[in-house]
Amino acid sequence: MSDSSTLNGRVIKSHGSRYIVLTAEGSFDCALRGKFRHAQKKEVNPVAVGDRVVITIEEAPYGSIEVIEERANKLSRPDVIRPDWEQVLVANCDQLVVVTAVMQPKFKYGAIDRFLLIAEKAGLDAAVVLNKIDLSAPESYERAVEVYRLAGYRTVTTSALDGHGIEDLRRLVQLKTSIFAGHSGVGKSSLLNALEPGLGIRTQIVSASTDRGMHTTTYVELHPLTFGGFIADMPGVRAIGLWDVQPESLPTLYREFRPYHGTCRFHNCLHIGEPNCAVRAAVDSGVIAPERYEGYMRIRESLQEE
Repeated sequence: MSDSSTLNGRVIKSHGSRYIVLTAEGSFDCALRGKFRHAQKKEVNPVAVGDRVVITIEEAPYGSIEVIEERANKLSRPDVIRPDWEQVLVANCDQLVVVTAVMQPKFKYGAIDRFLLIAEKAGLDAAVVLNKIDLSAPESYERAVEVYRLAGYRTVTTSALDGHGIEDLRRLVQLKTSIFAGHSGVGKSSLLNALEPGLGIRTQIVSASTDRGMHTTTYVELHPLTFGGFIADMPGVRAIGLWDVQPESLPTLYREFRPYHGTCRFHNCLHIGEPNCAVRAAVDSGVIAPERYEGYMRIRESLQEE
């Protein structure tokens, strides 16, 4: 290690009140200075995985986090115990990779759409991965591919079992910080293991009785890739809330709605049945997929109920 006792690094894992920080001179197990905890305001974690920090070395491999650099972005959700508090899952990402299964568990557009909205809210790029295609004929998932490509998202079909699409996925994540998100059981951990052999992330099968996945990841950890970049597996969730999204702002989070902003008859059109709505006309003409519009209506209704 160099003579300097101060190093720049990135938080790649947290465990309790300790943080693993990766630097150019190796990994260090670091504590957080009390000043950061005292400044905390309705945020569960003052330091998140992905944060860029400055640490001082006490006695290798131990150190302290002295500076938390300003975040370029963050991926958050409401805290489970205190819904008005923010839980930052990961910071400074390049893209959110939304993984779903064509079956086992059952495919649902709404599950994908909520994650994509979270990415849009956070200012992250996003892509959709349809996994487990070995379990179904192409005609069962080709429409889903079309829906998300029409919406402007890169879409990859994969099978962790036979390796289909793994090279496409590797090109998608190379040299980027990517977080894989999706409901439990869709195969995120298996895909990560296929991308980076030897990673050894634990996997489990989907319950035959409930058609739901078992939780295998309970925290976020950044894994360095041998071919460049980082990947992380977001803990599997069966329901995910939208942090700080109001019903009136929801249309702005749909990529395919944006070209029609300001072109409806009413400047404050919410696209829910107003006359001369440009978004509705685009749906009727097939430019916007009806599956996405129907999902928009359902999500808007759920936000009004929250």
